[in-house]
Amino acid sequence: MVVYYYNIIVGDKFVGGIGMPQKLKRSPGTWVDGDRFWNRERELKLFMEYLRQGTHLRLVAQRRIGKTSLMREAARHLDHELWCLHIDLQKSHSPQDAIVEISLAAHAHAPAWERVKGVFANVLDRVESVGVDELSVTLRSGLTAGDWQAKGDRLLATLAELDKPVVLFVDEVPILVSRLLKGADYKITPERRQETDAFLSWLRYNAIRHQNSLTFVLTGSVGLEPIVRQAGLSGTLNAFTAFELGPWEPDVATACLQALASEAGLRLEAAAIDHMLDRLGACIPGHVQMFFDHLYRACRQRDSSEVSTELVAEVYEDSMLGTRGHVELSHMEERLKMVLEPERYLLGLDLLTEAAVSSRLTPETARGILSAHDAEEERPAEVLGTVLGILEHDGYLRKDGDGYVFVSTLLKDWWKRHLGFSYVPIAEREGR
Repeated sequence: MVVYYYNIIVGDKFVGGIGMPQKLKRSPGTWVDGDRFWNRERELKLFMEYLRQGTHLRLVAQRRIGKTSLMREAARHLDHELWCLHIDLQKSHSPQDAIVEISLAAHAHAPAWERVKGVFANVLDRVESVGVDELSVTLRSGLTAGDWQAKGDRLLATLAELDKPVVLFVDEVPILVSRLLKGADYKITPERRQETDAFLSWLRYNAIRHQNSLTFVLTGSVGLEPIVRQAGLSGTLNAFTAFELGPWEPDVATACLQALASEAGLRLEAAAIDHMLDRLGACIPGHVQMFFDHLYRACRQRDSSEVSTELVAEVYEDSMLGTRGHVELSHMEERLKMVLEPERYLLGLDLLTEAAVSSRLTPETARGILSAHDAEEERPAEVLGTVLGILEHDGYLRKDGDGYVFVSTLLKDWWKRHLGFSYVPIAEREGR
């Protein structure tokens, strides 16, 4: 019998122990907390320490790394100390929409909601009799383009007066900022830059104004910093400290897979685990869970409980890189549009495809790709540096000597299969 060492968190104290093999329920594609929150003790402890101190944060991480799970688990442990509001701006298109979402988040906490109703007293005369969807429309009717800042200031000042400090976990901030800054045509205009500046400056002003009463945690599925940098608005983020969340270490991913197998009744040998981690390249929690889920289904379809290296290889090729993995991984392509203008988006696609097909992006090939896109570019080094900086910041590529390689082997293989079929590497093109 294999015995595992494990960490148990109780409140803010961590207790080690020896026990029977751990078990972990499968949870592909969803955020987790409690017993399903796996081995982020150090990060969680530091994250909660920052929240207790009232430090405003930008939670920076790749997609599927576990940002939402970290916030949910922190909120669960801090429930007796802080009011924790979870706000999702994915559907927001304006500052007014953001204020509505903050107000709706307070609806789940009676003391907070009682105060929020006072801010919108002019439109909430029959609020208790309507559903959430109608409530959203009602709140939106109480805001205009001219008064959103004043109404937003009142809303946050009201929350700051609650009996406990308030943490605002604001998800998908970059999506809203990208929409404000670039619009439907992905073009930055002076008017859009001014509106974006007003919104981010409003957030910064209230973060400073309500220090120790309100704590903001900004995050999203793309990086916020690269977006605002393009408009020269990086200064609006200087009140928010970057908190980086990286992939699991291989030993953590191994223990997770063993616990998943134990719960599912599968025999997962060490060689099969090594093969899985080698195929993934980076142990991104969501990808580890997704890989195991595909293996689980393959075993059940064959009425088997044995996971061999051969099965791992088969499932990787047929499922992880196939149509069932397409929706999850294709988002990595689509999200580039949020941070790159149309011309630079196409350049980014080609840089990534070159790195996938050739397994490495060298300075020479990167300059060749840029030249093929725009031979008249006045500042090629600056353009290339900007695009590569975004690809590195958002977790696509990492530095490797003087070149770049994919962070995730899974993403590299998927990119090569789905986007590299007709791509000709720069070194093989005519005239080079």
